[in-house]
Amino acid sequence: MNESCYGKFFELMAERAALINLREDKQTNLTEIAPPIDWQALFRNENPVEIEIGCGKGRFLLETSKRHPEINYVGVERALKYVQRAKKRLLKGNATGVFLIWSDAAYFVDRYIRAGTVEAYHVYFPDPWPKQRHHKRRLFRNKVWLRGLTRTLNPSIGRIHIATDHAEYFYEIHDSLTHTPPLVYLPPGTIEIGHIPTSFEMKYRAEGRKIYRAVYQMDSASYKA
Repeated sequence: MNESCYGKFFELMAERAALINLREDKQTNLTEIAPPIDWQALFRNENPVEIEIGCGKGRFLLETSKRHPEINYVGVERALKYVQRAKKRLLKGNATGVFLIWSDAAYFVDRYIRAGTVEAYHVYFPDPWPKQRHHKRRLFRNKVWLRGLTRTLNPSIGRIHIATDHAEYFYEIHDSLTHTPPLVYLPPGTIEIGHIPTSFEMKYRAEGRKIYRAVYQMDSASYKA
């Protein structure tokens, strides 16, 4: 989708986008929230913020929030059925410090996040849109998303974590991010040990599929706000 059409596209979806506050069991339409979101006011603390794009059923969010209570987590998901499943899982696991966003990811990042305020993005098993005619729908071909990504990451230490079982899409993502300054590819040895698998990863590993992972970090020396 080209940028000229993107604004019109989201205008049609805006009434179906919301911030879900698990602590208060409250849902607020994004059209009622003045951008950009103030993370400190939202979380009521000054902890760093990490965001999972396409949080699915919420397994990663639940486990990582338990493991790292010193980090604030936000899950962004476009499919309402998965937002509802993630909410149920997080509430059951008492992860009330996590916020969910029901929205198109590129729009939310571009419109609602202040520059340099995200410590890390986690993008695990994004839809590869395997049919050739659908490749244009891939997240990492979206210029709005790529622009929002580099604008909102912490310019000194911001990272993006990627995982997929789709080899062709993995190398497309890698090519895209290595040609998106100021992001730089971190060598495989720097990838975190003991990562938390998502529901998709557990399923795919059980099926014997190979998982491709990579981490990219902002290069502060070449960063320009």
